Amino acid sequence: MSEPADLMDFHEYPKTVTIGDGQKVTLRPMRADDRDRLFAFFKRIPAEERRAFKHDVSQREVITNWCRALDYDRVLPILALSGEGDKERVVADGTLHTERHGWDTHVARLRLTVDPELRKRGLGQVMLRELYHRASLRGIEKVQVEVRADNAHAISLLQKLGYKQEAVFVHHALDLEGKKHDVIIFYNDMNELWQKMADLNIDSDFFLIP
Repeated sequence: MSEPADLMDFHEYPKTVTIGDGQKVTLRPMRADDRDRLFAFFKRIPAEERRAFKHDVSQREVITNWCRALDYDRVLPILALSGEGDKERVVADGTLHTERHGWDTHVARLRLTVDPELRKRGLGQVMLRELYHRASLRGIEKVQVEVRADNAHAISLLQKLGYKQEAVFVHHALDLEGKKHDVIIFYNDMNELWQKMADLNIDSDFFLIP
């Protein structure tokens, strides 16, 4: 078996792609200087959606810590950006969570958030493909996604993509209002994911507990 590619090899970025309405977006790994752009992005996410997030992204300190503690070997954040210069803004944020050592180095966890203004235009599908691509370079065989049990839309889409329920963590998520929620763990194999992505024309307009 050949060695997996170096996850730190980013020679292919920045990468320009065109989404459904003809708009061009740029994909690249997140940088330390993306803090303000990322904070502005999460402010555009509806409050009712942010309540389901794992972290309180309405707090600038949370975003600051993410940007200060970048460790691509453990968490690879891929951003989609539109515009140029002062008008450049983040329109999607996807993260690939992996382990370099231990018994689950063949497993990756995904999280994804898409700007409400660009949903249903194919951007989510572009982001998923990019995350799957980076996972395959790393030699990942299995992908996991965790979703709050009340996120019916995300669950429906995951099932369409062939994800299977693996476990339920009862009262595992504590929201900002102090209410506890069950969290469902879904999984899929990389080979099946690529096939489903080829068969289905789906735009992922959901969020997966950033």
